[in-house]
Amino acid sequence: SVRKADYLTMRHGFITVHLAPGSKFDFQKYIKRSLEDDFKVVVGISPLLWATVVIFLLINVNGWQALFWASLIPLIIILAVGTKLQAIITQMAIDIQERHAVVQGIPLVQVSDKYFWFSWPPLVLYLIHFTLFQNAFQITYFLWIWYEFGIKSCFHENFTLIIIRVTLGVAVQVLCSYITLPLYALVTQ
Repeated sequence: SVRKADYLTMRHGFITVHLAPGSKFDFQKYIKRSLEDDFKVVVGISPLLWATVVIFLLINVNGWQALFWASLIPLIIILAVGTKLQAIITQMAIDIQERHAVVQGIPLVQVSDKYFWFSWPPLVLYLIHFTLFQNAFQITYFLWIWYEFGIKSCFHENFTLIIIRVTLGVAVQVLCSYITLPLYALVTQ
């Protein structure tokens, strides 16, 4: 999901700085392990996330279509986070390419939080966490209503909006798992 040129530049910069010439290192396995560590954080549930669920359920008033509008929030967040992560990777790749002299043990790109919103990298992980949780809630809520009351219940008055909401949820889950989480793993390493 990352452009090949950006990935190879980041990989080359990481290996050049951290490893001796000629040593064997599987960068992709390293990034995958980092992604698995971040995923453990992302699947947790905090009281703040449960509070958002309660708020969404309370504003689900007949005629407001609040859950439909709430299903757009994760899409907007994940697109913004993915764009920001791609911009960070591009900026880091440019920083690496601008330096011509490579000295073993000296980082090509200085570790800095300046690339992130408010210079706070955990915000990106929290936004990914929030998005995944809200999508899981949206899909689970749909399935529970379907199981408990049937597909043609009063909860599903506007079936077109329900289909759009579930489709958005699935699309955001795929987008997050295929693009955003790998980008996050690469950026944090």
